[in-house]
Amino acid sequence: MYCRKSIIFPILFFFLKVEGSTGFTAFKTNPFRPFFENSNESEKVELKGEAFLDSLNLKSPREARTFYTDPQRALQIILATVPFVGRLASGAIAEGYKFELISKDESKYSVLKIGNDKQLLETCNISSPPTQNRGPIVMYDIESCASCRRVREAISMLSLEVEYRPSQKGSYYEKELKTSIENYQIPYMNDPSSGVNLSGADEIIEYLFRLYGKEAVPKSLDGNFLSNLTASLVLLPSFSKGSKIRNSNRPEMPLKIWSAEGSPFAKIVREELCELQLPHVQISCPRGSPNRQRMFDEAGIFQIPYLEDPNTEVKLFESSAIIEYLNVVYGVKDSPVQYM
Repeated sequence: MYCRKSIIFPILFFFLKVEGSTGFTAFKTNPFRPFFENSNESEKVELKGEAFLDSLNLKSPREARTFYTDPQRALQIILATVPFVGRLASGAIAEGYKFELISKDESKYSVLKIGNDKQLLETCNISSPPTQNRGPIVMYDIESCASCRRVREAISMLSLEVEYRPSQKGSYYEKELKTSIENYQIPYMNDPSSGVNLSGADEIIEYLFRLYGKEAVPKSLDGNFLSNLTASLVLLPSFSKGSKIRNSNRPEMPLKIWSAEGSPFAKIVREELCELQLPHVQISCPRGSPNRQRMFDEAGIFQIPYLEDPNTEVKLFESSAIIEYLNVVYGVKDSPVQYM
């Protein structure tokens, strides 16, 4: 008599032995991973950094190009520019911004070189970013929330390093808040340096400027009617971006993104990070921020957004390439099979 097991077992054995490629380990091709895991650890090839990045075969150009706009994302970039214009560049310029002409110095970052012997040096009230004793500030926020927008602008102005946890409805981090905190309001902040936890935009902004700033809260952020109105209106053109949730493989360590709230190129990357529910540490780099020199020293150039993934040791410029990378490495396609 014909036995079904004689067919099933060889098929299962085949799929268990044929290795695939997901996460941060390269394997031979297998479209059925991660449903099947290979037990032969000796055949795995660990890839990191540029080698791992090359193995992904990203279609988007990876080299840094100043003010380059991917034609396929032109409309998205235009819509992402609306908050910058409507909020009068709030968040794009550091607190106490100032500039001066200095003699040309190749070791210093400059947005503008004049002739052969002069360059523009931009600085601000903060000579160096605040030192965090027990890790960066943790912020639960929603990309499409006007109150969260004002808090993000304050964070950017103060050149702070903040871990963002996307908390839109139904997200992993919204559930985390619900289970750990009885009464909360988005945005919600935890500052491990001071042990302070706060809810609500006005309270958080006042706290940040009191502890990390040198000036009073600017009118654009102080919660007046016009500030709230403009923060709401500028988000309308791309309101749904960043507020949806998509399945993803959350990384062991938060990603690191060098960014500034006023940059449209950085905004579209942040929208992707939020929809994929990926925690990320933002190093704020507004005009005049010492973090610009910090990136210049580390990367050799300054351009935002700039992604550093501690899980794969990948470093990547260009918003289109970063978005493609996030989806390839962390995105999870919805299964076509609804019922098993």
